Amino acid sequence: MTLDYREPRLDDGARIHQMVLEAGTLDVNSAYLYFLLSDHFRDTCVVAESDSVLCGFLTAYRLPRAPDTLFIWQVAVHPDWRGQGMASGLLEALTGRAWFDDIRRVELTISPDNTASQALFRRWAARLDRPLTVSPYLSSELLNAGQDTGHQPEDLYSIALR
Repeated sequence: MTLDYREPRLDDGARIHQMVLEAGTLDVNSAYLYFLLSDHFRDTCVVAESDSVLCGFLTAYRLPRAPDTLFIWQVAVHPDWRGQGMASGLLEALTGRAWFDDIRRVELTISPDNTASQALFRRWAARLDRPLTVSPYLSSELLNAGQDTGHQPEDLYSIALR
């Protein structure tokens, strides 16, 4: 099977939303948001597709207050494709884009129990030969907003590229 990494199209929004629902590990946002990401932020997002089947995706955007910082929001790989390096391939697809040369910092948040994402980004920082720092960002109190949703805190991971 051939794997194609590409920018998302507007119609990918529904498939991305469905993958988030099926993954069960990501915060689920509205389908509308995934349509916006697939259209308005297509330059900084990536989908992985094989034989017209969505296998994985990465959503990201440049911070409005710091356009040289890329914030990676969500990364997901379909269970059938896990363990084959697709998440790393999604990241590599970003680094190959012309605009990535203007990025000085990559940021993202990861919950303390998401060891797979922690390992992914530690490996990526090591492959880029760049330092990675971790600091508290969103507390459980903020994320739960007075409700008992059980959302863990989110630590801020930052990779300085330059």
